[in-house]
Amino acid sequence: MKYRLRILLAAVSLLLVLFPSPVVAESANVRRGDKQVAARQYAKALKSFRAAIRKNPNDAEAMTRIGDLYASGKGVPRSDKEAARWYAKAAPLGDAPARFALAARYASGRGVVKDPAEAAKWCRLAADQGHPGAQSLLGFLYEQGMGVPRDEAESLAWYRKAAEGGDVASQRLIAWRYLEGNGVPIDPAVAAIWYRKAADAGDPDSQARLAGMYRDGIGVPKEPIEAATWYRKAAEKGNAEAFAGYGRALLYGSGVARNETEAAVWIRKAAERGVPEGIFLRGVLYAYGRGEPQDDVAALDAYRRAAEEGYVDGQVQIAGMYLAGRGAKQSDNTAAAWYLRAAEAGSPDAQAMLGWMYEVGRGVPKDLGEAVRWFRLAAAQGNTVARDHLKYLEHLR
Repeated sequence: MKYRLRILLAAVSLLLVLFPSPVVAESANVRRGDKQVAARQYAKALKSFRAAIRKNPNDAEAMTRIGDLYASGKGVPRSDKEAARWYAKAAPLGDAPARFALAARYASGRGVVKDPAEAAKWCRLAADQGHPGAQSLLGFLYEQGMGVPRDEAESLAWYRKAAEGGDVASQRLIAWRYLEGNGVPIDPAVAAIWYRKAADAGDPDSQARLAGMYRDGIGVPKEPIEAATWYRKAAEKGNAEAFAGYGRALLYGSGVARNETEAAVWIRKAAERGVPEGIFLRGVLYAYGRGEPQDDVAALDAYRRAAEEGYVDGQVQIAGMYLAGRGAKQSDNTAAAWYLRAAEAGSPDAQAMLGWMYEVGRGVPKDLGEAVRWFRLAAAQGNTVARDHLKYLEHLR
């Protein structure tokens, strides 16, 4: 839920600032102004847009462009109120981008008094004109019951229209829904298709998620090269999750030439931004002296910070370090406690190790029944060590 809302609210905020992408401006003055905006000649662009309005007082495109300038503070002092005033002039004249911008402002209360009903009214008009951003926002309004009755089916229908029209935020949201089974059946393959559309459009969050799907074989075949390629694209655009993913690929030479020095750079960036996988990988660097000085204490600290964020591999590594007495005083009991935590989270490696600890009675009472239970869980996930131990114990029984 939190991730979904973050996507939608971020998309609305972004579209309030960015200029809409008009098809072809009708007025020669507006076309000239658009070229001047592209050249960052904002003061000249403002004059061109005002000239267009003098020639045609009902030039809605020119009004919208002036609203855009005020919204972004380019060539004029930034003013939400002034931007909304210009959008309000253009919206009744039928300009879809102005209607969307005005709807978004009524939804958020920027430059106008927050009014969900007004937001829904202008949003519906723009959405019916085929504006993808408005269709996405209308989906959000129906999802939240803002200015319209709450309606999941109607919400999803508008998100689909927006996604099909090229709205990246909606494509990403549809993908997430199919991945999580939110309002639709779980279908990772369909999720991958939508993430691919958004990734191809240059969205770094979608690129990072698509990379993860290729890395783990979720909805697509496992393809290390595809995974590394998409992680690199997302990382170069500043996606923190991709810093860790690309760093891992470089560290282990998965889908890309192994490069521990470069891997360490990306992993540090991920860790500094609090990405659990990045923090964990920083521990790996310390544990094995790859790109960082070998330091078991620092490794254990990094693993612990990742583990506390729920990163299961960190929990497994902590257990192993306590079992071996690396970075901390040796403790079978502490090792068993961490293996249990990771095993309950579904780690087959932790399940196999916990089974072994019950088999031999280290850190836990010797209990062959419990050992068999954990070995079976691990074996069901393909853990060969667990399978071997399971055969041995079943033979003894």
